[in-house]
Amino acid sequence: MFVLAGCSTGREAVMPFRNFLYSGERLLPVKTSTAEYFFRIWINNSTSIDRVISISKDSLEDFRGYLTEMGNLVRGKNSKQEYYRQIEIRPRSGFKVFKNKIDSLNLLNLSTPIDLIQLPLHQPFSTYVVEFKNHNEFNCFRFDTYYPYNGEINEKYAAVEKLIFDEFNLKQYFKFRK
Repeated sequence: MFVLAGCSTGREAVMPFRNFLYSGERLLPVKTSTAEYFFRIWINNSTSIDRVISISKDSLEDFRGYLTEMGNLVRGKNSKQEYYRQIEIRPRSGFKVFKNKIDSLNLLNLSTPIDLIQLPLHQPFSTYVVEFKNHNEFNCFRFDTYYPYNGEINEKYAAVEKLIFDEFNLKQYFKFRK
């Protein structure tokens, strides 16, 4: 039995020199990065699109920032379209001030709350996964909040959520109307 594949068949293209060195543009685990400073937050705000903000600095280059969006766009009742986009971003206050704000949150000492909030299934909520690396120190943790936020949350995690929304104006990227 023969299977014919036309030109419209999707395939993976070979990029021979793209992975020669680690690239901060890739969504590899922050822990494996050679960057001296790396902050990444994975954001799911109860939508079909996940957003990932990556801010990194290495010894050869200055700071770089990317917003990566991936997931499914829904068109009609049964139609789904795979979605992926990566754009360069800058914090509203600039990279160096943003780094100082991140450092003040003491992310290396935060952990996933043992008593994760039991969120009701009928109300939208947000899940955040934070990866942080400063030289040879690394930390990763997760926390949940309601979305939009309207209840109590530990102030340490609320400060992370507020900083991200203040610095990057994420609502401008949402593909839905409220």
